[in-house]
Amino acid sequence: MKLELVSRLLEVEMTISYKGKTKIIDKLVVDTGAAHTLISSDIVEDIGIYFENGDPLVSAYGIGGEEYSFRKPVDFIKLGTHEIPEMKLDFGNLDDWGINGLIGLDILMNGKFIIDLEKLELVQNY
Repeated sequence: MKLELVSRLLEVEMTISYKGKTKIIDKLVVDTGAAHTLISSDIVEDIGIYFENGDPLVSAYGIGGEEYSFRKPVDFIKLGTHEIPEMKLDFGNLDDWGINGLIGLDILMNGKFIIDLEKLELVQNY
């Protein structure tokens, strides 16, 4: 899968499905320093993903300090040809970053992905 170098960050797109509604999300930064994938809650409202009572709240620490998000199970995610059913993802506010999310180690390790920086590709190591 081709990576795009945007503002010195590696970006990719991913398909997400929630309660039968599917969406392709672009502007996702590949982040090997993120334990969990984080998606902008604003970008997925149109497929019915929003905070509801009972959703677990998750705190994360990073360069921007402490941030909170909520965690929801989705039907599946698809990154390239790699599909993960019933994945739990974190959703939160990314307004200040100009991206739609971060692809974290939870997905990268599950797919055994290798980042080829010469070819700017994300490839699976079967």
